Amino acid sequence: MATLIIASISDRSGKTAVAAALALRLGTEDSPVAIGKVSGAQSSNDVDAAVFASLLPGSPALSGAISDIASNISNSAGAGKIAIVEGSSNTAANIELANATDGLVLLIVRYGENVASIAKEYGSRLAGVVINGLPKYRTEEVAGKITAEIEAAGTKLLGAIPDDRRMLAPKLGQVAEFLGGQFLTGKDESDQLLDNFLIGGLVLDWGPFYFASRNNTGVIVRGDRPDVQLAAIQTDTTRALVLTKGVRPVEYVMYEAAQRSIPIVVVPGNTHDVAEQLEGLQPNVSFDHPDKLARMVNLVSEHVDVSALEDQLAQPATR
Repeated sequence: MATLIIASISDRSGKTAVAAALALRLGTEDSPVAIGKVSGAQSSNDVDAAVFASLLPGSPALSGAISDIASNISNSAGAGKIAIVEGSSNTAANIELANATDGLVLLIVRYGENVASIAKEYGSRLAGVVINGLPKYRTEEVAGKITAEIEAAGTKLLGAIPDDRRMLAPKLGQVAEFLGGQFLTGKDESDQLLDNFLIGGLVLDWGPFYFASRNNTGVIVRGDRPDVQLAAIQTDTTRALVLTKGVRPVEYVMYEAAQRSIPIVVVPGNTHDVAEQLEGLQPNVSFDHPDKLARMVNLVSEHVDVSALEDQLAQPATR
């Protein structure tokens, strides 16, 4: 069974998302990819394992210490063609894992990280590098300088995944809990993602035009502004109303929101403070939603040379 270790230079680089997306791309219904993460002292290990189990229920699970995973992969050689193991930002531990499983390493990096020196440490175990979260206007730099530096380190750039709002989106329920809010309607929609937030204040454009400027939007607006609330409700892009100052909306707003299945959450604090407070939610947002997996599969398919990775995994595992 060919083994791929998903490693990184720093934490929160997108290893779980890339691992899950590659598991779907490289596996089939008859031969699913085995996937897992080495157990250890970090609590995130259990969280990531639970994410794999939830998002990829048909994939055989790998867990335990490095020796356990290596044994599991060895004993499951006939069950599937590929195993994916999420590594860490610890280069030595990743190399130990790769040696124990006779696997290849795919290094996931953020834009701006020093890739060359780390790539050399992996040597022939390194299948390639993928940049994740590439800023919008850095594509030319990747095609030139960064690619040259990676190739000079003896490996290749297999792709650059751009920044994407969906990967950063919190669930509505997370937003409500983080802000100390209360659902007035639509609590059963708490699992839906909010890709963007718009503030309903002094809107100089026509209201519905302004609120339609972003997709999958949570609108933050004072609870005593039914005019702004109704303008937001009229758009097809509004997914929730977050009403500030602890003020409940008028009944007509409640009725219109219910007709369009738009949840309403009432939160304490003024609109400005609530918008600033939401900036602190981002560290709590994780890759744990089927819609995020679907989006990451699309991003990997479009921006990563999966075929080149498959070709390497198909070669003899002698390193």
